[in-house]
Amino acid sequence: MKEGKEQKGFLKRFGKWAPIIGGIWIALNIILPLALLRVPAVQELLVAARDKLPFDISGVG
Repeated sequence: MKEGKEQKGFLKRFGKWAPIIGGIWIALNIILPLALLRVPAVQELLVAARDKLPFDISGVG
């Protein structure tokens, strides 16, 4: 019973920050990398880095 009260207090205290933190996490981990992949300079950098790798990655190239 005590755990239920602690959980409720936690959600009540941090509930207003959860959407903000979740939105920031999604932006940093999903939206930003996908946006960077559309920039031609980043694409050229990735292609150059792939050519310099001393090993073969299956599914790349």
